[in-house]
Amino acid sequence: MFTEDLSPFFDSVNGFAETVTYQGSSQIDVIVDDAFVNVGVGQLGGGESRKPACLAREADVPSVAHGHTVKRGTVTYHVIGVEPDGTGVTLLVLEKQ
Repeated sequence: MFTEDLSPFFDSVNGFAETVTYQGSSQIDVIVDDAFVNVGVGQLGGGESRKPACLAREADVPSVAHGHTVKRGTVTYHVIGVEPDGTGVTLLVLEKQ
């Protein structure tokens, strides 16, 4: 089992994280990724989009499930993917509400 202290990475003051509201009431620190991606196939059939996601400590989202909410600023997202990585961190794939 991975035993590294992840708190320096999930520090919203001096680290890489920012504070979001999880499930309407919990304040948790996550690392946000709002990547720009190409979608579709081929040069003419494709397009561009955003793929919002965030990394959270498993301890902060122990029973995360599809449909849970993450609010970042004034924007609320639904969790549409849950990808634990085995190190104590889970990627939450998000979709704008």
